[in-house]
Amino acid sequence: MKKKLLTAVAVLATLCGYAQTKGTSTLGLGVSVTTSKIEFPNQTSADSKTKSSSFSLGYGLFVKDNTRIGLELQYGEGTGNGSGNDSKSYGGNVTYQQYYPLIGKLYAYAGGKGAYGYTKSKLNDPDSYNSETKSNTYSLGAYGGLTWFVSKRFAFETTLLSANASYGNYKQKVNNATYADLKQTNFNLTTQGFINDLGFKIYLLF
Repeated sequence: MKKKLLTAVAVLATLCGYAQTKGTSTLGLGVSVTTSKIEFPNQTSADSKTKSSSFSLGYGLFVKDNTRIGLELQYGEGTGNGSGNDSKSYGGNVTYQQYYPLIGKLYAYAGGKGAYGYTKSKLNDPDSYNSETKSNTYSLGAYGGLTWFVSKRFAFETTLLSANASYGNYKQKVNNATYADLKQTNFNLTTQGFINDLGFKIYLLF
């Protein structure tokens, strides 16, 4: 009888266990969309609208309770109506996140990541010139935010604060001739994510 009772308790504990326990895997989908529009009241033909969107797909593993490491791939594109400017970007990053319980299934997290990104953009303006820009960026950063573990199978996550240090090289060609070739370093501290650019992630846990 005691053996059966212990077995039942163990099964119940497994069913009711937190989703962020050691050995849990995550499959994440990220979406970010930004739209801006410039209007000229007296020159409607000069109005322009730009839209950029990015998508990410990542895999993570809780190596111990409330500690997750992950690998993420990213793709983005942007269009400029009126400017003829189109861009595509590719990248990936390795992440580390530590989770801290707040209320119920709501957790705060802090972590770090190393990332690489490649962007290629073209400007095709029949009235002036054509240009092509390519850039490579390498970065290290720290970030934090909130995660809601809705159930054992789903979680929503948003980034609220980040700090990044990056190095990049940039090359631009105008009418097929090299116009600029430069390298730069950058450091920034920003608020981002769900608050101001509709950025969020959905995790499937298994």
